[in-house]
Amino acid sequence: MSYDLVVRGGLVVGSEQAAVADVAVSGERIAAIGRDLRGAVELDARGLYVIPGAIDGHVHLNDPTFPPYATPTADSFATGTRAAAFGGVTTVVDFAQPEAGRSLLDGLDARLADAEGEAVVDYGLHLNLRDPDPARLAEVPAVFDRGVPSFKLYMAYEGYRLPDAAIFRAMTAVGAHGGLAVVHAENDDVIGELRRRLAAEGKTGPEWLAAACPPAAEAEAVQRAIVLARLAPAPLLVFHLSCAEAAAEVMQAKERGQDVSGEVTSHGLVLEHSALHEGGLRAESLAVRPPLRDAAQRDALWAALAARAIDIVSSDHCPRVPLEDSHPAGVSGIETRLALVHAFGAATGRIGLPRWVDVCCTRPARIFGLHRKGRLQPGCDADIVLFDPNREVALSPGTLHSAIPFSSYEGITARGFPVTTISRGEVIVAGGDFVGAPGRGRFVERGY
Repeated sequence: MSYDLVVRGGLVVGSEQAAVADVAVSGERIAAIGRDLRGAVELDARGLYVIPGAIDGHVHLNDPTFPPYATPTADSFATGTRAAAFGGVTTVVDFAQPEAGRSLLDGLDARLADAEGEAVVDYGLHLNLRDPDPARLAEVPAVFDRGVPSFKLYMAYEGYRLPDAAIFRAMTAVGAHGGLAVVHAENDDVIGELRRRLAAEGKTGPEWLAAACPPAAEAEAVQRAIVLARLAPAPLLVFHLSCAEAAAEVMQAKERGQDVSGEVTSHGLVLEHSALHEGGLRAESLAVRPPLRDAAQRDALWAALAARAIDIVSSDHCPRVPLEDSHPAGVSGIETRLALVHAFGAATGRIGLPRWVDVCCTRPARIFGLHRKGRLQPGCDADIVLFDPNREVALSPGTLHSAIPFSSYEGITARGFPVTTISRGEVIVAGGDFVGAPGRGRFVERGY
């Protein structure tokens, strides 16, 4: 039998095992996994890893309303998803963020219009609930019907932060419809008070951010979110865990049998707090929350990822347009995440190759309700990445494809990087070039 496309002879890495095999594609779907398969087009993958297209479930493409600044992110859906494709990412999940008083569906439609005809890889959306009015929750079923079953709830940032009662009501509504509550968990009151105290001592700037955001305060907020989700009840995903204390709260909830997942960012696994002491525009851009922490905490996050206390790695890609005299906080990672987790995790023995694929591809698909994504199995979308474990890429603006004129990972060389990206059976990156059609990405309705 001949197929439309066959990727031949690579080490096919799944979330549980790795073996040399061929991957055959018919139309937009994977048709077979085996040996000696033949196709109208054949790609030689000998010496390469063949993995599912990566899924980044936490990105912020251009949306000037995103907190805490009115500064737009540099990447549109067009430029951001193009960078994603070069990094082996074939699906992203962004956010619709209707302001308080606005219909949730109106906000959803506006955000879909931003992506329509722009994205070059497939995309979904989370609905960021900013309105504490209980009446707004009557719209939740209609949002689910549109294929958006995950709702983000902030415990921080003015204009986004919800009181606990509103978070609990939202979790109850989301859980009743089988959806996912996603939480940015920080104790904003404690952070605000500590920042005031530090400022009174003249301690301002990025280098003091971690002091204002202690691990114990993050862990308290994570524990509070877990309790609210248990009472609701609702499945819970805690975004961007940054410390061992917070990861321990997630692990304890898992051990009690609660449906709780944890996310860590690629910058949390690779960078550390000393970067905030360097001064200058890069330090300002890295002053994100939760903050970068010290090397011991970074190592603890790797251990939590290996132990499955943390489930997935996302980029939280949100690079801001540089201002004349500052870089508002926001890390660029949509293109580098897959390579960084390989270089600093799988290649160093912190995690194995199957776990690398699990946290970047397979588990995100399951958590975000992307049923045909994240796996190399017959019937799944033919989202396939050929990854060269020996290719070295210096992570600089000259080698990356984001529209931002700086790299959050400047000075780092990643050993191992994608060389070919296939989305729904179509080669879209090959030979160092983007060869896909503009705006070819599709909105993916998700469900549980």
